[in-house]
Order: sequence, then structure tokens, then C-alpha cells
Amino acid sequence: MKDWAGRIESRNYGIKRRTDRRHMKDMLACTAPALLLACSFGFYAWVRCSIVDLGYQEQYLSSREKLLLRDQTHLILEEQTLKRPERIETIAQKDLGMVRMRTRQLMPVSLHEADLGGPATYALVTAPSTPDPGKPLATN
Repeated sequence: MKDWAGRIESRNYGIKRRTDRRHMKDMLACTAPALLLACSFGFYAWVRCSIVDLGYQEQYLSSREKLLLRDQTHLILEEQTLKRPERIETIAQKDLGMVRMRTRQLMPVSLHEADLGGPATYALVTAPSTPDPGKPLATN
């Protein structure tokens, strides 16, 4: 730098850079409230977004619950329809070729056989066309 008035060139070799504590305190006093205000706005925005997100989740879950309850009522109705005795009887007769039992087709179990506790065996019994009442039914 030159002093043009006195034609003396002066240099600033003696000037050193240092931070003034008073200016730092002023700067901190100005920026701290702004920083606190910015943090509080950020926190408010986060809370608000969380509330909106929870609202959307609640709306989705309530609509899902309504759909599941409707599906449950449909399934209960379908179950009751499938369990209907008339339907089961129709399927048994038409698809499986089953017929209703006649009263003479039943085989009474004696108390002696039931008390033994032996293995249970099941067999198909074909009843004779006219069984004798005194003669026991034969099993295969």
C-alpha cells in the first residue's frame, strides 16, 4: 500500500489476524436465537409429518379392517352353505353313489365285544335281501 500524499510506502507486516472475543459473543447472541427458532420449526415439521403419516396409516388399516370383516362374513356364509345337510346328502348320493341305510342294515354291537377294547375294524356290510330275524348278519 502506498501513501500517495507523502509518497511513503507503508506495509502492514505488523498486523496479525486474531478473533475478538467481544465480536464472537455478539455473533453468538445473534445466531443462537435464530438457530433455536430453526430447530423448533424443524421439530414442529417432524411432529406434524408424523401425525399426518399416522393418520394415513389409520385410514389404511380401518379400510383393511372393513375389507377383512366383509370377507369374514362372506366366508361364514359360504361355510354355512357348504355345511347344509341337504347339499351333503345330494353330493353323497350323486357323486359318491351312497344310499341311505335301511333299518335292517344296522349291525348291533354286543356289550361283550365293546368291552374287550380290541382294535376297531370297519367293513362294508351287504345286507341280504330278506334277512332272517333270528340269524345274525354275516360279515366279510
